[in-house]
Amino acid sequence: MLKIYGAAHSRAFRVIWLAEESGLPYEHVPVSFGVENAECKEPWYLALNPNGRVPTIDDEGFIMWESAAINLYLAEKYKSPLFPATFEGKGRLLQWTFFIANDVEPPLITVLRNRVVFPSEQRNPILADEAENILRSKFVILEQQLISAPYFGGEHWNMSDFMVACVLYILTRLNLDMSAYPRIDTWLKASIERPAARRARKLREI
Repeated sequence: MLKIYGAAHSRAFRVIWLAEESGLPYEHVPVSFGVENAECKEPWYLALNPNGRVPTIDDEGFIMWESAAINLYLAEKYKSPLFPATFEGKGRLLQWTFFIANDVEPPLITVLRNRVVFPSEQRNPILADEAENILRSKFVILEQQLISAPYFGGEHWNMSDFMVACVLYILTRLNLDMSAYPRIDTWLKASIERPAARRARKLREI
């Protein structure tokens, strides 16, 4: 059975959500991170993931880390209903995967850290504001896509939408004004209320 290592409120949530969307049986193995004596820094875990981060999977003996790569691998190998059937669909999936990972997630994480995660004395409001400005320029691109088509995958919510949604889920922890991006706001709310997402979210709350 697929094993998913990582605390459910970490990026492991993305893999759990994908497994739920795809009907994959899995065992969740919570692994702490970002705390003193974190389990992700222990020798047994570093033997699985030398980068010392979460998540990691053990797919019947095949060990893999990096959440985006894991989800693309699992979706294609196990023929997830979300995975596109055409080369064009796969190309669009890779486009949105790289865009959200390279252009959106870094400034999004910077805003999160400097407005929510870090203790107040460690926060840098200038960095947060600069990152938000970058982020909003990327939101324009996402909003325009949802004006031209109802989903990032085209006419149906598919793996492209999943890869975008599992990163933009971070917005639920921020108090950003999204009124300039009504389609993103509506699309994201619908995405994280999908039954599979709700099941994955329950683990985050434990």
